[in-house]
Amino acid sequence: MQTLRASGLRAAILYGGEPTLRPRVCRAADEIFDATLAFTNGTNGFPELHNGQWILSLDGPEDVNDAIRGSGTYKQAVQNLRHAGCPPIVHMTISRLNRNSIDDFVREILGLPIKGIGFSFLTPDVEESDEVALGLEERDKAVEELLRLRSRYGEKIGFTAAMARQLRSNGAFGQWNQYAKCPVTKRVRCYRSDGTRKACTYGNGADCSRCGCAAVTVFRGAFKPFNLETVRLILGLVFPGLMASGKQKGDLSHPKSKGTLETD
Repeated sequence: MQTLRASGLRAAILYGGEPTLRPRVCRAADEIFDATLAFTNGTNGFPELHNGQWILSLDGPEDVNDAIRGSGTYKQAVQNLRHAGCPPIVHMTISRLNRNSIDDFVREILGLPIKGIGFSFLTPDVEESDEVALGLEERDKAVEELLRLRSRYGEKIGFTAAMARQLRSNGAFGQWNQYAKCPVTKRVRCYRSDGTRKACTYGNGADCSRCGCAAVTVFRGAFKPFNLETVRLILGLVFPGLMASGKQKGDLSHPKSKGTLETD
């Protein structure tokens, strides 16, 4: 990481496995890079990061999440979330396993001390069937639901209209859903936990034709063309001190939050 920083790399994303199983790596990334995003299942708590942002992966209400991630993981993660020194961002990976739980999950999570909620869509490997990953038509409908939630609950829903355009089958999706066109593979260096390179976040076998990567949708949503609303979302990710406004547009009341290298 020190070598990469010396070569000009300024931000890191740490993700699973489970980064909190290697706390020394998390602390080192926090010290070496200007900004660090660390994805966690939350079961080991949220160690303090000075220049970093914890992102808690949950995949639905307790019953749905635990069916995907294991019994008891939701309760333990939420218990640790309530004691986190800095409010985490919650991230949901949408698939057929939790597609019908998005609205319930959002309502539930917005009642907790979080910074915001982000979303991606499950990206399968090329040899995997469509049993779990959403088809493009199904995904289009889920995208519209996310936009409705953004309209209702405000900026804590980390999904903008510019991001939606990148995922719609009749939008900009065809402009980047090939390895040669992917902006993440061109701009982000991805590594396995042993330090060897891999093609992208999802590995060498990811099916680009069904990609649901949040990094691509955020980047292209912000800059293809420039969109201030999505740029604000990126700034909130990279700088932990910048909080979502918590602005409400619906009838749900909840407390406001207080407050690149990739490796698996």
